[in-house]
Amino acid sequence: MVEFDYKQRLSVVIRAARIELGLTQEEMAHRASINPTYYSKIERGENNAGVDKLSAIAKALDIPLSQLFILAEKSL
Repeated sequence: MVEFDYKQRLSVVIRAARIELGLTQEEMAHRASINPTYYSKIERGENNAGVDKLSAIAKALDIPLSQLFILAEKSL
C-alpha cells in the first residue's frame, strides 16, 4: 500500500481546480465562505482542513467531495 500525505495532495488538487476555473484565492474563499487567509493556508498545505471545509471547497468548485480525494490519489 502506498502512503502519501493527503493534506499536501489535496492542496495541489484544490489549487489546480481553482486555477482551472480562473478564480483568485480570495474569490474562491468567498465562494466557499472561508476566511481568505485560512483558505490560502489550506491551498499551501499548511492547514489540515476538516471535512466541513473540504465539503465547502468542493461545492465551490462544483465537484463532489469524493472527487477531491480521487484526484489526490491519482496525482501520485
